Amino acid sequence: MKRFPRTAALTAMLSAILVVSGVFPVHAGGSDKKKNALSLRIHGETGAEEGEKFAVPVTLLDGRRTAVSIMPLLNEHDIRSVFPFHAQDGTYGVYLTLDGHGANLLTSYSVEHMGRNNVLVVMLDGRHVTDIIVDKPVRDGVFPIPGGLTIIEAAKFVNAFPVTGHEREKSEKGKKPKFQPGNIMLPPKAADLQGATAP
Repeated sequence: MKRFPRTAALTAMLSAILVVSGVFPVHAGGSDKKKNALSLRIHGETGAEEGEKFAVPVTLLDGRRTAVSIMPLLNEHDIRSVFPFHAQDGTYGVYLTLDGHGANLLTSYSVEHMGRNNVLVVMLDGRHVTDIIVDKPVRDGVFPIPGGLTIIEAAKFVNAFPVTGHEREKSEKGKKPKFQPGNIMLPPKAADLQGATAP
């Protein structure tokens, strides 16, 4: 799995966008705030033979029709930390480091379904963001969302969860630090964000 270089500027920029636009106040990733900040649902592909009580038909982003489990495999409560990045298509992506429960579920699903071209459907706040093909076992507890996120959606992750590698820092446990530009990755001006809303 390709890793992207860690940039504090990207993280700070995403947090600053939420604060400047007024979408979210700057806060720590407390459990109540984490629950309300975003709604993430990752559903596993299943056979239509599961029936209407356990599966729902969906159209994947590539146009293929299939069925996914009604119950999500993973949700926002399974996330321990996040690491956002710029995707190659100009959108944003994020690596989700899962807690023990989420990591075990992902490993079990990936081992059971690898090689069948099954997908995991990623829904963020009710929007179908991406489909991830399960092609090999995932044993490291990291789930990638390779792209498809808006800058505000990526910023929601940064605002709700600690950034991977910085979980123990005071700024991640308590109040988020104010944005201090250190390079050319400056946030947009407040005027640029007029009328911007969370998707």
